[in-house]
Amino acid sequence: MAKRMLTARLSGERSVIMKAPDLVGVDIFKDIDHKVIEKFPGTVVRREFSAGEVICREGEGGTTAYYLLEGSVRVFIARRLGASVAKERQGWRAMIGRWFGQKRISRPMHSPDAIIPIDANVDLTYGQPRTTLGAGEVFGEMSCLNLAPRSATVVAETDCVMLEILRNMYEQLQKSPTFREKMDANYRARALQGHLRNVPIFRDLPDDVLERLQSHAQLITVDAGTTIFNEGDEADGVYVIRLGQVRVSQKFPGGERTLAYLTRGDFFGETGLLRRANRNATCKAVDHPILEGGRKRKPARVELVKIASEDFAAILEEFPRIKGRLEAVAQERIRQQQKARVALSVSAPSKRVEDLGLLQGQNLMLIDLERCTRCDQCVDACVSAHEDGISRLFRTGPRYDKYLVPSSCRMCLDPVCMIGCPVGSIRRSEDLSIIIEDWCVGCGICAKQCPYESIVMHELEEFGEEVSERLTRIAETGEVMAVTERAAVCDQCEDLHTGPACVYSCPHDAAHRVNAAEFLSAGGLFVGVAAVDSAESETQGRDS
Repeated sequence: MAKRMLTARLSGERSVIMKAPDLVGVDIFKDIDHKVIEKFPGTVVRREFSAGEVICREGEGGTTAYYLLEGSVRVFIARRLGASVAKERQGWRAMIGRWFGQKRISRPMHSPDAIIPIDANVDLTYGQPRTTLGAGEVFGEMSCLNLAPRSATVVAETDCVMLEILRNMYEQLQKSPTFREKMDANYRARALQGHLRNVPIFRDLPDDVLERLQSHAQLITVDAGTTIFNEGDEADGVYVIRLGQVRVSQKFPGGERTLAYLTRGDFFGETGLLRRANRNATCKAVDHPILEGGRKRKPARVELVKIASEDFAAILEEFPRIKGRLEAVAQERIRQQQKARVALSVSAPSKRVEDLGLLQGQNLMLIDLERCTRCDQCVDACVSAHEDGISRLFRTGPRYDKYLVPSSCRMCLDPVCMIGCPVGSIRRSEDLSIIIEDWCVGCGICAKQCPYESIVMHELEEFGEEVSERLTRIAETGEVMAVTERAAVCDQCEDLHTGPACVYSCPHDAAHRVNAAEFLSAGGLFVGVAAVDSAESETQGRDS
């Protein structure tokens, strides 16, 4: 399919399928045998773009990587939305909520230096979500290898020439020492210092010390599925993620629980070194998930930067103040882990509980159908609590016993929605709520990954008139507006002192947020499968 799509573009003189003799002078093909190139015909195409021409758009599908031969390209995220995107709602329920102390949720601005990871050897920042790539650089690697959506929009800044490469040939390039050496050099020059600066404990290091750290850093690669270290292992270094994702988990009573998914620019492993203790969590390389209908492929690779324990210790000795800062970071991580510790029930859940995935819910939304009058105040309160005017609660979903389980975020123990975001815009807050940042490019991966339909894609116009005005301004300045949607998910109203607005506003005490394992155990609902299934059938006919 990808090859047919690529061949379809070759209708003019600006695209030429490259054969082995054509690639002799291209440096990255120096180590690739001609027989290998001939084995994969049509997988490398030389393409020319005029200044201002769009090469790829954020959020769209992609199956190729690009190697820039001549000229330069501009890389940016066109749809990073601002904080205020809707008119103030003036409904009577919203007014009552404000009388009782409710306030609208407004996210604080991020630091301008906050990194937005993209599919290239550079990163964007929140304050400057654009950069330039020149000859000898690659972009689109993750789309090529993992079928991930394009993480940014790329436009030719000057007339440029590049090679567009399909996965089977790109995999051959990854085996080439010349190619790997070039890519590693580009990364060290363009992105490594930024990634190290993004680690709070390294942020204020003098440039010469950071350069020394860069020169000693090890660049390592592991296949997805590889365990980087296990809980209880001896600590041997600090890691920064260069490419791919890492799953962090801990053993808990009754099973293992996912603490986080880390992505490009994130760091891990510092606690054990600081405290001279063994690892307190397991870190494992994970792959971008293959969505339904996706083709089979080899596991992706995860690339890491490792700061060895001896180099780390030398930095601490030379800069004692860093140790205090690191202690604070480590203490905060431990505090969050302790706060998040939820004992998994050892009781045997019914098949219905398992089928509905209820035990995933650390803060599960339930509506008591014997109390609910379908007044919709819960939904109205959700809309009023968010200044974008988008509801995160939909009174549809499966029934369990006398309860409706609506499509609202459960704060899952294993939040698979966080796997695969091409720009790292979905994360967990301190209280484990799922947050979608305003640089979401609207690719929809998180919505497709969520098994419970808790993440919904909305047209940008639904976020308010101000969005439409901004789209017009962007069009007038010549920017490319590639994405028309943005994801929205329940954030548990973490900024309201009253707690979730849907629960607070229910006049019949029908809406509840519960820890599913504790709630089901206390109610004796783990047992009696026949009774549960019977209760389920009785409530099926009720309105949602």
